[in-house]
Parts: sequence; C-alpha cells; structure tokens
Amino acid sequence: MAGQVFAYIVHRNGVADDTALELLAAAAKIYPDTPVTAVVAGAGDELEKVCSALTSDYPEIWKINHDALAYPNAEVIRKVLVSILPAGAVVLLPHDTFGMDLGPGLSIKLDSAYVADAVGFTGLDGDTLQVVRQEYSGMVSTHTHCDLSNGAVLTCRPGSFPPVDSSQTGGNVVDKSDGVGDLTVKRRYLQVVEAEKGDVDITKSDVLVSVGRGI
Repeated sequence: MAGQVFAYIVHRNGVADDTALELLAAAAKIYPDTPVTAVVAGAGDELEKVCSALTSDYPEIWKINHDALAYPNAEVIRKVLVSILPAGAVVLLPHDTFGMDLGPGLSIKLDSAYVADAVGFTGLDGDTLQVVRQEYSGMVSTHTHCDLSNGAVLTCRPGSFPPVDSSQTGGNVVDKSDGVGDLTVKRRYLQVVEAEKGDVDITKSDVLVSVGRGI
C-alpha cells in the first residue's frame, strides 16, 4: 500500500536543481499513481521563487521558511524533516554530497529503511521495492530489496531518472514553517574557500581547516 511520498528539493539562488524533476520521475517508478509532495527549505525571496516555480510540476509543495535554513546545513534540515514528515513517509533525495550527509541520519531518526545511490527501481511486490545500484564504477549492477512498510529514505543518482512531463498545473504551496521548532544544532557548517596563497587571513578565522599543500 502506497504511503506518502516526498522529494526534498535542492536549490540555489532561487532556482531548483535539475534533480527536482528527476526525483519526480523516480517516484513514479515506485508508486506510479501516487502524488509526490515537494519539500523546500530556505529563507526569504529565493525560497518563494523556488516554491512558485515548482507549482508547475508538483501538486503540493511544503515550504519551510527560517533564517537558519538560508544555507543548506544537513543537520538543521534533518531536524526540520523529522518534525514535519508523517510516519511511514518515503523520502527521495539526490545522491550528492548534501544527500549523503542528510540521508543516513534521517532514516535513523524516522526509523525507516535507507538505500543510497539508486539508479533504478524495477518493481514493487507488496511493500518490497526492488532497487538497482551500481558497483565497481558501474561495471556491475546489483539488485537489492528495500522494505517500505515503515517508510524509507532513498538517495537517487543524478542523471539516472530522466524527467518526464508531469502535466501538473496550479500546485498548492503549504507553509510548514510553524512546525519546525528549535533549530539549534551542535554542528555548524564551515565555509569552503578555494584560495591561492595569501588569499586567506588565518588570524581572522575561529576555525580553519587546510586541504592541500601549505597554508
């Protein structure tokens, strides 16, 4: 029996990532006739712009507007999703650095199954989803089973699910901002800087991690 399906939408500068439509196509491979809800977190005008654009593809968009979400910190987003997602939800994420950071911990908090880097779904037998993954740089395809009875968190490899025409018009934006609660977290994001020698003044940084030769 199909549960509620959600796609977490990555965006930047007011524009949704290409994976927004790919996740919609991936969801259709699992539950062809089940509406998919987009979840979008952020702050200010950029968030509003993304949500408005998604109404042409998703029937419902859950918007979470909070200053703490201006930059996509997986630990903060995890707290948000745990507070608003219903039990048994199937959550799709892009398999990128953010999705890999967010997904495993989210599945634990939701007490649901977790599958990483899916490149295909070949069928659903009851609550058992058949998932295709690739090993050894794509030389071997593996087929595994995922139990969806308690929900699941699935990361989908970008480019593996070609977007399809959703034929959706007039999607509804639902503001879920009031339900997120306290977003204080212990871990904070350290800005990544690509710098040449002399570009960074280390005396002005509380924490500095160097990767490469010298600093």
